[in-house]
Amino acid sequence: MTHDNYVRERLFELIDNSNISPSKLSEELHLNKGYFADVRRAKQNVPYDILARICDYYHITLSEFFDREYSLKTTYREINLLCQQVPEDQLKNVIIPILKRFAER
Repeated sequence: MTHDNYVRERLFELIDNSNISPSKLSEELHLNKGYFADVRRAKQNVPYDILARICDYYHITLSEFFDREYSLKTTYREINLLCQQVPEDQLKNVIIPILKRFAER
């Protein structure tokens, strides 16, 4: 599998396992509305800067993106998606401190 095919496969795994459509993701990332349709049809590749923005959007690292074992299908996916809906100040001041306390145990 080529690098571009791998990126395309992983990208659509993330999109297909999230609650957001490719066109909505395009809108959120300020990309052309048909961008992901072109990527899916292999008419366009995903450059590093856009891949980094996609990873930021899904709150994952590039390492997690390229890790075949990482999946948003688990409990972590649910937490990830819920955290995206929490306002930034509440996430930093409430949710993260609670999670840190659990992680310390």
